[in-house]
Amino acid sequence: MPSLERPTVSLHYEDTGAGQPVVFLHGWCDSSATWAATMNEFARDYRCLAPDMRGHGRSGLPFDHAFTPETLTNDLVAVCEAAGVQAPILVGHSYGGYLAAETARRFPGFARAVVVEDQQLALRPFVEQMRSIEPVLRGRDSHMAFRRQWFETMVSPAMPAADRAVIEAAKEATPPDVALGLWALMFEFTLDEISERADALMAALGRQPSLSIESAPAPEYHAALAKLAPSARTAVITSGHWIHLEQPAAFRAAVRAFLGSL
Repeated sequence: MPSLERPTVSLHYEDTGAGQPVVFLHGWCDSSATWAATMNEFARDYRCLAPDMRGHGRSGLPFDHAFTPETLTNDLVAVCEAAGVQAPILVGHSYGGYLAAETARRFPGFARAVVVEDQQLALRPFVEQMRSIEPVLRGRDSHMAFRRQWFETMVSPAMPAADRAVIEAAKEATPPDVALGLWALMFEFTLDEISERADALMAALGRQPSLSIESAPAPEYHAALAKLAPSARTAVITSGHWIHLEQPAAFRAAVRAFLGSL
């Protein structure tokens, strides 16, 4: 597993296959391990990378405690540069989907294409929900109880036991300070700033070919996305939150069809 020494943190990433590069981005309190089977399948035709975000998986804890979107997207760009990757296709699940869109917003032209898996970029409703339970999120013990309960709401019986074990291990291993660092934007920005950022993220999907895959119908979100990024494509694959694990064949087919159209 290659590594990159950044000024404040050591970053680890998986790298396999050859061809057009596809970078798989994991979610909040998750790790690159959830992409293993997907990468094995896509590595037959693409070069596949999957970094662990700082504070997650095999990557280190940054000594400056920085987890801003700017820092995380800088990490992603740095990993790609170190690996000699140009014009990558970014495939992000959950918070990784947010990072893929944030990268497209901050670095126009960097990504060849973007796939966002089960991460609605209309952020305000989610932020309002999380703010209503802020004391629970910030308490160390209550935070972990919330994380475990929330996890149970996001998986379905279709989740294979082995994949569930991988997700649970990452969920338990990610420190609360890291998890809250990633979510700091929700509590430090005003709601108007959140709405402005959300609009900018959705608009950024229109700057390159993009696909948004949801696990349940999202007509209001898809309408907002169509307004701000008319060229962005959308799809629904009925599933729990980890579509690529619960419905791997359907997810891979959707991504392959999208990539084949580029």
